[in-house]
Amino acid sequence: MEKEIKTNKKQETGVREIEVNLAPLLSAIFKKLWLIILGAIIGALLFQGFTRVFIKPTYLSSFTAFVNNKVQTNQEYVNPADLQASKDLVQTYSRILTSNNVLEASAEFINLDIPYETLKRYVTTEVESNTQLIKVNVITNSASTSYKLAQAIANTAPAHMGQIVEGSSMKIVDAPNAPKGKFGPNYFAASLLGFLAGAVLMLIYVLVRYFRDDTIKGEGDLEGRYSLPVIGVIPNLTETKNYAYGHNSYYESYEKAQKEANKKGGKK
Repeated sequence: MEKEIKTNKKQETGVREIEVNLAPLLSAIFKKLWLIILGAIIGALLFQGFTRVFIKPTYLSSFTAFVNNKVQTNQEYVNPADLQASKDLVQTYSRILTSNNVLEASAEFINLDIPYETLKRYVTTEVESNTQLIKVNVITNSASTSYKLAQAIANTAPAHMGQIVEGSSMKIVDAPNAPKGKFGPNYFAASLLGFLAGAVLMLIYVLVRYFRDDTIKGEGDLEGRYSLPVIGVIPNLTETKNYAYGHNSYYESYEKAQKEANKKGGKK
């Protein structure tokens, strides 16, 4: 019998079980839901306002070019080997289109005094998969500058390509298009990002306040936090409800408890 008692004591002092009750946490979040929504709305407005004030709009003009690994002739058929070589050559053309020689020659063509490092940020290329097509995108803060620079690259690049990569050619498939509207920034994306950021920040604030709140709100808090048995409860006599005592806790009314005690005393 003594061995069993020792074993039970070891088990009690060994592993402690921790119960996590999510109901109070979810209740606290639900009560502060208005604050989370308000923070999300404020975040969306702030992000959109910052984007409109501090980020300049951009405009896109683009064109598409066809690359061939040999100078165009009156040949009536397409050699599969030439076709594959042209596909391999597209990557080289894509890099050359953003080179110093091509971009500076294009800027000079329209009398645009912009350094190469800036021009390189304006111009990007896309290679369409398994094709001989290159798409050139020009994005600047001016619609007219984007359009003029795209036209200049389309006019000057084919000649430069033939000189750099001998025996090859480049033809414009789709001419540069004039920007019809703003390319960026995306105000909806900025608002959505601000909405999510505001909601997350307010949620973190609510959680921090909840976990730092160490006030005792009822009998369950004493038993859960300190493992102390509750011997008695002082009722709130100002409450009119029969089961409302303490802070958000429900116990038997004082009058009912007195009647039961009197009945038991009478029986004795």
